[in-house]
Parts: sequence; structure tokens; C-alpha cells
Amino acid sequence: MKKPPKSGGNVPLWRINYELKMKFSLLFFLTISFLVQANSSYAQRTKISLDKENTTLREVLDAIESKTEFKFFYHTDAVNLARRVTIKTKKATIGEVLRKLFKGEETSYELDDRKILLRRNEKSADPERKVFVLPDEQEPVTGKVTDESGLPLAGANIVEKGTVNGTQTDFDGNFSIILNDPSAELTVSYIGFETQDVPVNGQKSLAVILQESAAGLEEVVVIGYGTQTKKDLTGSVSVIDGAAVESRSVTNVSNALQGAVAGVSVTRSGSAPGSGSNILIRGVTTLQGASAPLVLVDNVPVSNIDDVNPDQIESISILKDGAAASIYGSRAAAGVVIITTKRAKSGVFSLGYSGEYMVNTPTELRGTVSAIPYMRMDNEKSWNDNGNGENEFPLWPQDLIENYPALNAQNPDQYPDFDWRSLILRKSSSGYRHNITMSGGTEKLKTNINVGYEFQDALYNHRDWKRYTARVNNDIKISEKFGGNVDFALKITKDDQPVIDPTSRAIQSGPIYAPIWQDGRIAESKSGDNTYARLVDGGFSSSDSYLIYGMASVWYKPIEELKISVNLAPNFEFNKYKSFNRAIPYWAATDPEQLAAPGYISNHNEAQRRLTERRANTNTLTTQALVNYDKSFGNNNISGVIGYEEFSNKFERLSVQGNEFVSNDYPFLNQAPIDKVFNETGGSGTSFSENAYSSYFGRLEYNYDNTYYLQGTVRRDGSSRFGKDYRWGTFPSVSLGWVISNEGFMQSLDPAISFLKFRTSYGSLGNDRLGNYLYQSVLQFSDVLLANGSNVEAVRAAAQRFLAIEDVTWETTTSLNFGIDLNMFNSRLSLTADYFKKETTDMLLDLSIPSLSGYDDPTVNVGSMDSDGWEIALGWKDQIGDWRYSITTNFFDSQSIIGDVRGKRIFEYDDRLLSETGVEYQSWYGYQSDGLFQTQDEVDASPVTSDAVGPGDIKYKDISGPEGVPDGVINELDRTVLDGSLPRYQYGGTFNLNYKNFDLGLTFQGVGKQSFYLAQNYIRPFLETWLSPSFEYADSYWSVYNSASQNQSVKYPRLSENASSNNYRFSDYWLVDGSYLRIKNLTFGYTLPSDIFGDSGFSKLRIYISGNDIFTFDNLIDGIDPEQNLRFSGYLINKSFLLGVKANF
Repeated sequence: MKKPPKSGGNVPLWRINYELKMKFSLLFFLTISFLVQANSSYAQRTKISLDKENTTLREVLDAIESKTEFKFFYHTDAVNLARRVTIKTKKATIGEVLRKLFKGEETSYELDDRKILLRRNEKSADPERKVFVLPDEQEPVTGKVTDESGLPLAGANIVEKGTVNGTQTDFDGNFSIILNDPSAELTVSYIGFETQDVPVNGQKSLAVILQESAAGLEEVVVIGYGTQTKKDLTGSVSVIDGAAVESRSVTNVSNALQGAVAGVSVTRSGSAPGSGSNILIRGVTTLQGASAPLVLVDNVPVSNIDDVNPDQIESISILKDGAAASIYGSRAAAGVVIITTKRAKSGVFSLGYSGEYMVNTPTELRGTVSAIPYMRMDNEKSWNDNGNGENEFPLWPQDLIENYPALNAQNPDQYPDFDWRSLILRKSSSGYRHNITMSGGTEKLKTNINVGYEFQDALYNHRDWKRYTARVNNDIKISEKFGGNVDFALKITKDDQPVIDPTSRAIQSGPIYAPIWQDGRIAESKSGDNTYARLVDGGFSSSDSYLIYGMASVWYKPIEELKISVNLAPNFEFNKYKSFNRAIPYWAATDPEQLAAPGYISNHNEAQRRLTERRANTNTLTTQALVNYDKSFGNNNISGVIGYEEFSNKFERLSVQGNEFVSNDYPFLNQAPIDKVFNETGGSGTSFSENAYSSYFGRLEYNYDNTYYLQGTVRRDGSSRFGKDYRWGTFPSVSLGWVISNEGFMQSLDPAISFLKFRTSYGSLGNDRLGNYLYQSVLQFSDVLLANGSNVEAVRAAAQRFLAIEDVTWETTTSLNFGIDLNMFNSRLSLTADYFKKETTDMLLDLSIPSLSGYDDPTVNVGSMDSDGWEIALGWKDQIGDWRYSITTNFFDSQSIIGDVRGKRIFEYDDRLLSETGVEYQSWYGYQSDGLFQTQDEVDASPVTSDAVGPGDIKYKDISGPEGVPDGVINELDRTVLDGSLPRYQYGGTFNLNYKNFDLGLTFQGVGKQSFYLAQNYIRPFLETWLSPSFEYADSYWSVYNSASQNQSVKYPRLSENASSNNYRFSDYWLVDGSYLRIKNLTFGYTLPSDIFGDSGFSKLRIYISGNDIFTFDNLIDGIDPEQNLRFSGYLINKSFLLGVKANF
């Protein structure tokens, strides 16, 4: 037991300093026990059982301290500890125990959380001192919180005004709270509703009805370096609630944005464990630089949106136009995504858990032919190439094909018919994720802690992915004038893989080539091309990533309207990569004792036994100084921010490769021969880079009577990526808004028109993301061989590779936006529509120069691009009895046309994509097809690509020649722009339905127009001469064996290797309709009634089942997912089935 000092005294200075340091160190030392101890309901829920007879009071107090977390404080002359007492209690509260102990005695008691002060019954020497009453001596105040229609509001915050005593409503909207002051007021708040102060006035039961904010118009939206209410926005900003992100049940935030926001295009190419998606906001803004948006977490830049666990997110704001994004200036040309993480609320203490188990299966999976049709088609291919002579079985004899099933049964090693896909690929993969959130605090200190763990395996062995996340957000309020924040975040990912992704080969490998012999040994397959052997014995590739970041800030409010803050945000990322390529020997099926010299699997002979190790560090530091001002004068409302920001980034990578290891068993660099250890060459070699920004910015907002709005923003940025005379750029914006529904002449239309606002904006943004040293003459070092007489010597050489352009500077994107916000029928219907035009000038391009100059093409400001588009978002919500429902939809489109690029033609994807003046960015570029040749006479009468072309091959249009007119020859001059490659007319939406404790949610997403390239590895038979044809091709190709009418309706050209350069050159023959509609998520949940939990500690428990990407409607051939466009060669798109639980305590 602890006893307070009998007399006062000065508190030592070291103790004051120590206590201040402790406050700022809580970020690193807070634990679960802190939040449990901080719970103000401890006295109410702690039950004490005692059985003491004729024992001293001291022993009873000791027993209470040993059984609970209560501590007694007293003066020794105020309490008779030797007094004998008898007390027997069973599951009694501390109040009941104390009343029995001190009934009729001269000792009084006070309770402050877990501290109990005992003192003699006499008038307090301090008349200002407040006497605390034991909470359990009062009856609780109960009540129910609903909306205007009587719908219960679960999770509403109930706080005794002026204190930190609070609670939350359960699923049925009910609450119970014991007040310190029976005459207090309760502050009741809920997101999307007006906050109310409710007088208790001695009542024991309350009915609280909250009024909904008009379509969330009072919702606070996070914008650059500040906040605004939704109704006050003049720029184009979309907001996604954190609950909507969580409901998607996805690993990464980027995946949750698909279909969620108008103007935000989210694409992916696979569903590998831990993989994310690519994000574009309002299309493309640059030709050769990065078009990904700037991502900030709590206003601090991060490198990847997926650095944040979706469970940690409170909201996401997406700044789309120049007015909204220009406060971020040089890095905001592609838009801005601001993630706000969850923070604790004063007086509300909670502990939550969420867990999900998932099963993943491919959305589409192609089938390939078995051994007999494989050999027949292989024969037909060779027969076609030989001129269709008498021998129709040039490769595989007829009797072999006819007897192959029996031969396979007798000797499967010699006559294999192998299903590679079943051997390598699983039918499904699985994973699970767990998140724990602890939140609580007082007015002085509020803390939110979230920790998470996720595991996923893959559709094949030897691959798994793990992620560990943690975030601690602390809000510290030292006084009404001073305070701060200390936030800390951690992400660790571990990705273990084999040396290859075997997916493509597992689907395509020919069935007549065995991956393993019947005794389990590795087989040769086709000339050593054995994906299964590489998967199981080829080695490993492991990647570990460690990310630590956070922010420390202090603020000072000299007056209520003014806030000065300073923020410091470090970011440390460390990556470790290790890959070991093992040698894989194999022996013939007839050599089980492995007596002969072995062969080796391709890329895995003894000389190719190698180890690669990389270490990379990325350290960034962001410092900010901000001054925020907010003041109202009658109907005049002014707010603004001015600030200064610095950002620095340093990147360093060490990459080493050791070759010709003598053993598969020791993957360590010290085991490589000393003369075989080198710096890894290529793009992943050893390197160092750094860059920095310095910025001044400001924003001023004014509105009169919440009706007329004006906002101006300016930012001046300096970038180290440009020379000192060209590194500064200024990026201003202005926006206007008119809430016409506030005008007197519109009042008669209310509630038919609840809210109507027109807005327009114009702003400029910058981009410099094309490299760090564009203006400098950089020397490239390399090893070269020089002849010295009869000897050849290796020397170290340096050369200037790039021609330096000193005046290279910013790309600038200007944006013009017109928008309307409309709410109707008491805000049940909402509509937001925008039209925008963007122009990017001074685009940084690699300008072509003569090769005789000796330099690579330099980067200069020469290009321009024009983009325009539109967005529409609609919403409806209503309630019919116990049924509540809401529907949201969004539609959008944009197109980017290349302006003047000085005649430069930018090709990508093996020259299939072209960007040049006057055409859409990354347009498909190739030949125009005209069906299939049906007869030799038709071939003879048409221009062709080569003499190998015959009936059954693709026919092309002769559209140009050297003089710009058809010339009777099919060649490069006949290539032309075919169509755009980017998705058009995108849409998405949600449907939510609630009935009592049941909930149903559906999310959909789609693309209205998309030219999908049916790539060779999708459809071409016998690719690389031995890969298996697909069922799709085998069912519909031109063949001499078909009738003429059958050949008129087939989909694909004849089997031919000689004519493959004609048939599979890029043309519109292989562009198909890639539009689709996908059910992104379907969730059904049930929340258990709160009254069944009793004293179990649960306040809410929801169980749900969910599916992601479970249905897709498209016009593509079977086995192809519409999102897996362009370069298919890797992991498949998956659909997921989940079982989840969310619990609050």
C-alpha cells in the first residue's frame, strides 16, 4: 500500500522534465494494459469476493489490492488499520465493499479511477476541492439513440459533457452510463448526424433523436493541410469512408478503390499474394514520367498507397482538379490521395478484433488439348508447311496415335500424356488476416493502436506472403494552448517464392513431354524446358521489406482562431532480397541408378548455379511549418493556411552476384569462388541517388453567408532535379462556388431541392518525376577490354552517356473544372457531376538526335497533351419499415490526346502501342485485317506479307505505300492506329440493404469499352514449337479437313509455323471486345443481438460471409479474364471467398 506524504513540498525539476519526456515517449511504450487501466468503467465491472472474519482492516485492504487493480491512499492518522472487521461478499462492487467496511465509521472514501482515497470525516480544508462520488452508488442512465425515422444508430458516442466519462451505443442503439453529476448534459454524436447536447435533469431513461446532416454536407473532409465541410468544397474532391474500404475485405487499399470513385481508374494484371493495383486519377498526364497520384498518410507523403493496412483507415480524400490539388504543387499533376488514419475519441474506450479466412480460386483458367489431339494438330501443322502432300503424318505415325492410350498405360514414361496444370497448380490458395484495435483516452491524451497480421499462400507450392502492420496514433493536449501528436507506423512484409512463376508454363506445356518419371525423378521434358523441375528444385527468391514511418508534431494556439504547428515526419525503408539459382540434373527414365552423365534443366546447369543478394535503403524526411486561421465575422467566413515544407529523399542499393557455386546446399556469398563475385549488372545493380524539394504555399478561403464561395491557392516549389536557374516553379489556382439553394427564390423548392451548388475552378500543377540528374553531365563507369600489343587488358573507363540539357524544367498541367452538387427529396437523392479539361505542356521527352553524336537521346521540355472527360456520381437512400437500403453509382470517362511532340513517335510493348501527335495516348498500332484467305486464287490476287501465305492465313489491307497510297505490298507502311488501348466509359457502384440485424452489401465495377489484345500466349498453338494448343483454338481453326462452309465461320487461322510471322503479327484481328461487368464484392452479415452477451465482455459481434470478384460478365473467350490484359505471363486473377468476424469489447 502507498501512503501520500504528510506535508507538501516543491516538486524537483528533474521530475517535471522526466514527466514531460514520458508524455512524448508514450508512442513507444503504450501497451494493452494501459488501455485496460484507462477504462473509466473499471469500478463498475470489477467484482470482488471476500471471506474475512475478525481480521484487521489492513489485511482486508491488502486483500482487495491483491485481487484487483485498486490502490488505497491515506494518512496513517486518518484510518484505524488495526480495527477488527468481519466481511463476507460474493461478486460485489468496490462501492458495496467500502460501504460495509466503513459503515458507521468516521472514515470517508473517494474514488478516482483505480485510486481510492481514505480520510477522516471532517470538512475539507480546500473548499474548491471536488468530492468524487463512487459511480456504482448511482443508478445508471440508460437510453436509446435513433435517427428521425426511428432507426437505431449503433456506435454513437455518448460523453458526459466536460468530462472523459463516455460510452457507445450497441447495435440496437441502446446505451447505459453512470454519471459523475446527475444533472450533467450528455453530448451525443454520430458520423453524418448533427451533434446534440442532451440535459439529463435527473432522468433515468432518455430517448435521443439525431437529425441527419443533409447528405453528409456537414461531414468534415480532409483537404491539403486542413479540413473543410463537404458543403464548403469548391474543388473536385471525392471521399471514401474507412468502413467502405474495410467492407471490401481486400489486402491492399488500392484494390478497394476499384469502382468506388468517379474519375479514379484502378487496373491490375494479377492476384499474386500481396499484389496491389495501379491507380490513375482523370487519365494520363505525362508521356514518359509517372502518372500515379501523390499519396499522403495523415498529410505526409508515402511511396505506396498500400503501405497502410485498410483496417487502419478512417477516410480517404481524393483531390482531382487543380483547385483541390494545387496546394501540393509540383507533385500533384496526377491527382492526390489523402489517407486519414483512425484516432481515439476522448472518453470512448474500445477494444476491437476482426478476422477473416479466405479461399482463392482463378476467375478463369484455360484448358489445353491432351496427347492425341496434340499429335494430330502437330502433324497437320507440319503437313501444311510441307504443301499438304501425301504424308499426312510427318511427325507422329498414325498407328502411334491410334494405339497411344494403350501404349501410355503400358509405359507412361515413354508415351506420356501428362496434365501439367494439375501437377503444378492447386485448385485454390488460402489465407487469413487478423487485426486488433485498441482505442481510448482522456482529454489530455488519446491513443489508438492497431496491429495486424496477414498470411497468403499461392496457387503453387513454395510461395507465401506475410505482412505485419502496426500503427499507434497519439493526441496530446498539454493545455488549451499547447498540444501535439506522436504517430508511429510499422509494416514488415516477407515474400518467399521459387525462382519462377510457373503459371503460364503449367497451363501451356505439351502433354507428350513428361515433367517427372513414374518413379518421381525429374524428367527432361522438352529439351530441358521443365517448369515443374524449376519450381521444386530450381532454388528460391526471398524478399523482406521493413518500413518504419511516423510523425511528431507540436501545435500552439495563441488565440482560438489561430493555430501554429510544426511537423516532423521521417520514413525509413529497408529491403533485403536474396535469390539462389540451383543446378538441376536429370537422367533418362531408363537410368534409375543415375549411372550415366546427367543432363541439366534449361537455365540450371552447374555453371548457372548463382546467388544474387541486394540491400536497399530509402530514407525520407518531411518537415512542415503551418499556420492555420479560421474566423467568422457575421455572415463573413474566412479561413486560410500558409506553410513551408521541405522533403528529402536518399536511396542506396547494394547488389552483388556470386557465380559458379560448387554446391546447391550453401546459398551464401562466401561459398562462391573468390573470382566469381561481381557487382550485379543491369537495372538492379549497385546505385545511389537523392533528391529534395523546398516549398512555400498558401490557401485563402472566403464565403459569404455559406452561399458565395471564393478560394485561392498558390504553391512555389523548388526541385533538386533541375538546375539552379530552372528549379523553381509557381502553381496557382482559383475556384468559385455558388450555393443557389440558399437563395430566397429557391426556398419554395425545398425539400424537392434540398441543396444545389455550382462550382468552377482553374489551377496549375507540376511534374518532375523522370529522373534525378537530367540537367547534369553524368559519367557512366564500366569495364572495357583494350588491346595492348598482343595482350588484351581489362581497364576501368568512364564516359558521358547522356547529352546534358541545362534548361530542363517542370512539366506543367493546367486544369479547368465545372461541377454541380445536387441533393433532392430531403437529401435522399444526391448527384455530383463534373466536366474537366487538362493540358500538359513542356512535357519531358527523350528528344531524338543523330546517333553519330555519340550520346543517348537527351530529355528536354518539348511535348504537350490534352485530356478531357466527365464524371457523374448518383446516390439514393431510404427506409421502408425495418428495411434500410442505399444505392450509389458512378460513371466516368476521359481521353488523352497527344499534342505537339516535334514528330517523335513513342513505341511500347514491342511496337504494338504508339503515342504520337494527334492520336490517343498508347493507341494500338498495327495492321488492318480483312478476314482469312479461303482459296489459293484469293491469295494470288492479293498483296501478301511473304510467299509462305496460303489459304487459311490472315489477309491484310493494303492501305499505304512510299507515296502514301496502296502499292500492292503489305509491309510496315501499312501499319496504322487501330484503337485506343486504355479502358473507356468506366462505372461502379454499391447496393446496401439492412433488415434488423441482417446486412447485405454488393459492389460492382465495369468497363463499357476496351480493346483487348488476344496475345500469342493466350491463343497461338505450338508457341515455341512445343507448347500445347488451347481448347478454344482447337475448336475453331481453318483446316483443310473442314468443309468450305465450316472454314467461312472459324475464328482462327490455320496451323502453320512457316506462316506464323504473317498470322501473329500485330493486327486488329487479335483485338476483341474487352468490356465487362464484375461483381467486385458480395457480403452477407448478421450481428448478434447485444442482450445475449450479458457479462461476457462483448458489446458487438458480427459474423459474415463475403466474396470478391465472384461473377464476371464479358464477351471474351473462355479462360481469359478481362483485367489480365496486355502482357499475360504471370499469376492469374483470382476470386475470393471469405468467412469473417468482427467483435467489439
